[in-house]
Amino acid sequence: MTALRITNQGFLSEFLRRHQQMQDRPFCWILGAGASYQSGIPTGGALVQLWLQELHELEDHKSLPIEEWATADTLGIRGFEYKRAETFYPWVYQRRFRDYKEQGYAFLEKVMERAEPSFGYSILAQVMAGSLHSVAITTNFDNLLADALSIYTRTFPLVCGHESLTGYIRPNLRRPLIAKIHRDLLLAPLSNPEEIAALPDEWAAALTKILGRFTPVVIGYGGNDGTLMGFLKRLEPIEGGIFWCYRAQGSADVDANIQAVVEHHRGRLVPIAGFDEFMLQLREQLKLPSLVPQLQEVHDKRIEGYQKQFENLTAALKKPAENPALEQVRQPAREAAAAAVERLTKEGDWWAWNLKVQAAHDPPTKEALYRQAIKELPDSVPLLTNFADYLRRQRKNSDEAEALFRRAIGLKPRERRALGCYATFLAQVRKDYDAAIAMNHRAMEGLRPEDSPLHATFNANMAQIMFLAQRTPEATELLRQLEVAMDVPADAALEASFYRAAHVPAAWPSELSKLKALLSTGMRSLEWDLSGNVEVATRAKHPNPQLLQAIAAVIGGESPLESLELFPEWKEAP
Repeated sequence: MTALRITNQGFLSEFLRRHQQMQDRPFCWILGAGASYQSGIPTGGALVQLWLQELHELEDHKSLPIEEWATADTLGIRGFEYKRAETFYPWVYQRRFRDYKEQGYAFLEKVMERAEPSFGYSILAQVMAGSLHSVAITTNFDNLLADALSIYTRTFPLVCGHESLTGYIRPNLRRPLIAKIHRDLLLAPLSNPEEIAALPDEWAAALTKILGRFTPVVIGYGGNDGTLMGFLKRLEPIEGGIFWCYRAQGSADVDANIQAVVEHHRGRLVPIAGFDEFMLQLREQLKLPSLVPQLQEVHDKRIEGYQKQFENLTAALKKPAENPALEQVRQPAREAAAAAVERLTKEGDWWAWNLKVQAAHDPPTKEALYRQAIKELPDSVPLLTNFADYLRRQRKNSDEAEALFRRAIGLKPRERRALGCYATFLAQVRKDYDAAIAMNHRAMEGLRPEDSPLHATFNANMAQIMFLAQRTPEATELLRQLEVAMDVPADAALEASFYRAAHVPAAWPSELSKLKALLSTGMRSLEWDLSGNVEVATRAKHPNPQLLQAIAAVIGGESPLESLELFPEWKEAP
């Protein structure tokens, strides 16, 4: 009797049904080397061939073809057949590295050091982080799945890479679990025959717990070891069966040992085209959302955070220290910061050019540096955007600014910051509010309210435009949404408070107190142009337009906080 087979699509439909109807019996994943092949890690069969070729080169003194040389007698591997070489992986590994175990570890580390999680791992990470199908059992040493969970979902799994850690495994963990039954790459991974002949008792107990709750889906595992395969043969039939995915390769049949295990557990064999291909199908079956917006936001935030830390560090170093001894040791760090900026500009780093512009004190020098930077980096969208904004605000050169905005957006049509800055330009300079609203909508495409803080920032920008367009009810509703939103950036909260103070008469007293608290912490929205809002509020008979204008100057960094002490209403605000 042979194991029963089901169709590829039939299994996907069954997966969805159980996913929706049987929350008490989720799936888990059993992964072998075949799951990592598309990530750039050779399969066990490929590694066996490489080791045999190296042994052949080292030891064949008769110049025989490798097929004739590689025999059971020559290698000292009982029952070895060259045509079935991949099934002898542990014995070939032991034969190759028997005299120097550390070389074997070094080889495996080298093979895996540059591997990146393939597309399929991104989907598996998404499934494990977002559902109850959150456990993976693997014979692999690599860190592809843990890396994918961190990169694509920002979820950090519990990785048990040694039998001594199995005591931490429980069936109802709060985070994904990766059980590495042959150990982690850096914890003396198990490859020799005697090491993988039987599963350690600690692992047997842990896997019995896991498979008592989860139904396994096997992908990329050939069953060529005695540990997991022996355990599965001895284990009582798993409730819900076992789904063993095999790569459909024409007439090639499934190994008899695999069929026996599938029969024992009343499971099914499932043909697949490959790990990535199968995971792509699962993604569509479960209707998983695209990861691109989230990845882009995380990427942008990391770059912004990295740059901001360097900017803050260099700014702090420019200030003289109060302690003379500290001043003496700070000078080399100061010089290192200046040297770093110069080196980065020569290497074509747009951000380093931006730092040089910020360090300049007079407008002509700033403009000259911007023009030099764009001559060096004509396709840098951030530089084009920053220069356009500078020309608009400081040099009142609106036509060239608009040309630069359009050039930046032409180079990168989905660049959110360029779109947002151009939207502000259209509202404040061109007074084309419909076009400004449409441009800001473009900047927000793909963002969801839960994608804070980016969504909050563009919502604040949209509120400003709506107020300038005198669409007060819509603008007020946007501010209400910001009030209840999570993770609103401090500068966006400051701007939102200013807009309420300017355009919502009933909110003026309470927002004045809030602005006082925010500004006292040092929070600013530097160089942000709020003059249009002051003009609209003044025409609408704001109760104190002079104070409002002064607050706008402090928010934009044009005036010190102390300048507001000239206004009695500010001083009296709680």
